[in-house]
Amino acid sequence: MNQFRMAVIALVLILMTGCGSIAEEHAEGKEAVPDNAPVSDVKSVPYAAFALEVNYGHGKHNTFEAVYDKQEREEASIKDYLNGADREGEEALNEMKMVLSELSIAKSDPEQDVISNVLEAFNLDEQYDRFQLRVKWPDGTSRIYNGK
Repeated sequence: MNQFRMAVIALVLILMTGCGSIAEEHAEGKEAVPDNAPVSDVKSVPYAAFALEVNYGHGKHNTFEAVYDKQEREEASIKDYLNGADREGEEALNEMKMVLSELSIAKSDPEQDVISNVLEAFNLDEQYDRFQLRVKWPDGTSRIYNGK
């Protein structure tokens, strides 16, 4: 099993054990979320758009791409050419929402901190050849982060 999938599974397990019970949520006045609700219905993403491309050498087969867009409706895709994994639709949306809901990028964060945090969140190696990230926040502010 590749490292990326193992990281996603570990993240899901951590999120599942860290969640409070439905009784606790009712006690706090929150609406209970059904246990079988898809992640895409539960997790909130603090970005209007997120487009990541990381290259580890020449050629498409050395590339990781992850895209999330929330305009009229939420859409996502993950093209992990490094591990031969291609996810779209609900599967990609669930995975992106899990990662992005936990990833905190402030508009004022230094570029190198953002790059390190994104690589860690997606379980990607820091020995990349090229890193490009485009983030758009709900207020319309956009920022592009480039590495190497």
